[in-house]
Amino acid sequence: MTIRELEPFAFGFKEADVSGIEPEHRRAYRIACGFRRLCEETRLSIDPRDWFAGPGCTYPDLGIHYSRGGGIFSPPEVRNRQKERHPELADEIDALYDEFEPIRTHRITGGSFTPRQHALRAVNACWGEGAGHANPDYEMLLRLGTEGLRERLRLFAGIHTEKAGFYRALEVALSTIEILADRYQALAREMIPSAAEEDRAVLERIARALENVPRRQPRDFFEACQFFWLAYSFIDNDSPGLFDYALGRYYEGHDPADRYECLKKLWELFHRVRAWNLCVGRSDEFGNYYDCALTYDVLKVARELHYNTPNITMRFSRSSPERAWREAAETIATGIGMPAIYNDEVVCPALEALGIPPSDARLYCMNGCNQIDIFGKSHMGLEDGEISVIKALEFALFNGVDQRTGQQLGEPTGDAAAFASFEDLLAAFYRQTDFLTDTAIDMSNKCQRVFATEAPNPWHSLVIQGCIEKGLDYKNRGPYYGHGQLLTEGLPDAADGLAAIKRLVFDTKQYTMAQLLDALRADFEGYEALRNDLLRCDKFGNDLDGVDEIYAAVTDHVYRYAQTKRTFRGGVFGFGCSTFERAARYGRSVMALPNGRKSDDDTLADSIGAVPGCDKNGPTALLNSVLKANQYLAVSGNVLQMKFAKSQFNTERGLASFIALAKTYFARGGQTLQVNVLDAEELKRAKAEPEKYGNLIVRVGGFSAYFTTLEPGLQDNIIKRTEQRT
Repeated sequence: MTIRELEPFAFGFKEADVSGIEPEHRRAYRIACGFRRLCEETRLSIDPRDWFAGPGCTYPDLGIHYSRGGGIFSPPEVRNRQKERHPELADEIDALYDEFEPIRTHRITGGSFTPRQHALRAVNACWGEGAGHANPDYEMLLRLGTEGLRERLRLFAGIHTEKAGFYRALEVALSTIEILADRYQALAREMIPSAAEEDRAVLERIARALENVPRRQPRDFFEACQFFWLAYSFIDNDSPGLFDYALGRYYEGHDPADRYECLKKLWELFHRVRAWNLCVGRSDEFGNYYDCALTYDVLKVARELHYNTPNITMRFSRSSPERAWREAAETIATGIGMPAIYNDEVVCPALEALGIPPSDARLYCMNGCNQIDIFGKSHMGLEDGEISVIKALEFALFNGVDQRTGQQLGEPTGDAAAFASFEDLLAAFYRQTDFLTDTAIDMSNKCQRVFATEAPNPWHSLVIQGCIEKGLDYKNRGPYYGHGQLLTEGLPDAADGLAAIKRLVFDTKQYTMAQLLDALRADFEGYEALRNDLLRCDKFGNDLDGVDEIYAAVTDHVYRYAQTKRTFRGGVFGFGCSTFERAARYGRSVMALPNGRKSDDDTLADSIGAVPGCDKNGPTALLNSVLKANQYLAVSGNVLQMKFAKSQFNTERGLASFIALAKTYFARGGQTLQVNVLDAEELKRAKAEPEKYGNLIVRVGGFSAYFTTLEPGLQDNIIKRTEQRT
């Protein structure tokens, strides 16, 4: 073993001949050459039981490398492991990793943040990034094949002659997937003579498919799956996107039994690599709803295999057939937390308000957990950053001082004890939310600039429209749409706290602000009566106008403010809510709260809905509360998480009641529902005896997970969610 064999990407990158390449395109060309060297030299394997050949994003002994979310990276644990395995190469390994350290992407992004920004991230007040997820245009890729894409390269390279290096990098990326396909084809044929009898037919089928794809359009669904899997796992597993839109045409006319088996095999691979968001169903700008056999077989295979991945999103509109609603509900009833259901009648107008034409807005899909993307045309379906709205309230109450660390991290907005009115408190609070938003955006735009120049992505530039046409990289304003997406944490908690302060301090004057602040500092020790009064105040999620109006006003301010800010990628920022697994962590980052929560309770709202356990008046009241905020302002996926009792879905009447509830919510302007069908007692037993409940799945924030794998704080958060019955 030599250092070159150990680190093929690094040496392909280092030894790329950049003569004749414009300086601004040399990094992209080196990355493309590094990946080509990796695909030329890495060990390949085919398991006939998988049916499809592809790297599955598992290149052996991966060291110095490139990923869509990490850019150029060199993990120290791999460095150390390689030195242990190859002590004779230790000095060369160290020298190579040291050489790449200055261009490690996250080193550069981290170095661009100010000390205050690092500190704000450390206390979970806000953060900003610039890489995130991608949604390649698999429909275009399968339809054109690499030969068709190569024609597009030639056409636009002839137009943008001053960007020859950019197109050379893309040509290297395009040829690399062909190299990989040819190697898999040769390996399949090599394996056939010695394979078991039942495996020979699969290997022959793989080899025949790879004679055609990826260069040309698939001839059937098997070839479509082979092409898709090869391309999907080529660099990173990410989101399959509008899956039935991209592959539905190949599913029609194919033998039903064989096509379903192909789908199941692909699903097994998706689950193995923890695929992100797969979207089915959609409507067009004229109100027509599109579904197909593949739409419903995706739901069928999800019910059959009962996996927690990939994340399934299903789009609905006013023209959705009853079958779509029924099959979605039956799939949710299995308890896998999927599909999440989205409302075209809200999402599409929100996108159109950003200047995206209706025809493209109707091509939206979900990326990652639940970020909204335009399939194959944008770089916006990612988490650009996040703010803790409840931390902003803490800053407003304590003049910008973080109560856990004692640091002055927020804006100095004055002594809250001197505020003469609730409006004074609200003004200080908005100043803090604006500050955290500005900070997250500044961090994000810094990261976006770094990724654009230091970590371009030639592969995504091939398969996301706009890049080839403009001669611009996917991360450097190439896609047609470059809007940004920020997330909120703790907005319902902040609304509850503000409402309690308004009532007890400013309306009834039962307590002074100074008393409240002293109680919060003391974590309510010695202030039990005050705490009980805070707990008894109206809580969001119960259709009570006072607190709901504060929630709506805060949402309106925070969401509108972001849309006044520009992204480096050429769009505007927008807010939404997808807590992922962070709710408990963000809860631990704040001290006692004015909603009555103590510092040792890490419960925090896990969506735009009520703080877990605070909605007492049933699902209709919860939806009425949520609908008082303008969900048309949300452009990043506005998750409403609900938990229903298993008994709700066990009867025909219960299933119909849920469908009616969801339809009503959507008709009144709701954007999305993510549903858990659970039993609270079963969750408690699973936490106590995890070895007995390894297959128990829950919906977390924007994804489903095995309950026993979650941290205890997040488990408690899910257990506390109110169990609804319609």
